[in-house]
Amino acid sequence: MDSFKLEDKFKSIEDILKELEKDDIAIEDALELYAKGKVAIEECKSKIDMVEKEVLKINPSGEVTSFDADF
Repeated sequence: MDSFKLEDKFKSIEDILKELEKDDIAIEDALELYAKGKVAIEECKSKIDMVEKEVLKINPSGEVTSFDADF
């Protein structure tokens, strides 16, 4: 997966949604945009999952805890 900023990918998904909401969009264009949006959402999900795993840590007793559990 290419490196990207989540904010940029969210913006592209938002732009896709705006296009899909138009009344005069051709069905072929809508299907193409839908496919692009689905890929973008999956990329975001993968990136968020990866970041979440980086935030987890193993405490001294061997248990996995979230990064902010100590606060």
